[in-house]
Amino acid sequence: MATILVIDDDPVVCRLASHILELAGYSVVTLNNGREALHALEASTPDLVITDIMMPDMNGIELLQHIRADRRWADLPVIVLTARGSMDDRRKVAEAGTIYFLTKPFSSAQLVDQVKRLCPP
Repeated sequence: MATILVIDDDPVVCRLASHILELAGYSVVTLNNGREALHALEASTPDLVITDIMMPDMNGIELLQHIRADRRWADLPVIVLTARGSMDDRRKVAEAGTIYFLTKPFSSAQLVDQVKRLCPP
């Protein structure tokens, strides 16, 4: 079973994404910020990361930059899930190393479709 790491400071988003993805056949680990995510990555590499942009301590762009800078995770698929969907945000996400972007609010189908394209259950 594929494992997905979901990072968002909003516990409702974490619970919702976790529920949707577990129903789709994934194992899900949820965390609240980028620093926690880096510690979790050190312990075990997931098959996919889904992260918010705006979080305390370390935001999603900084997390993505850390992931891409480490050769262990350089090819790890990352989806950015955020309420911020401007062209500038999309540019920053692309420059940090991913083109996969979902805006909040998202539908269950959108999330599962995007995840399945990158990581079969």
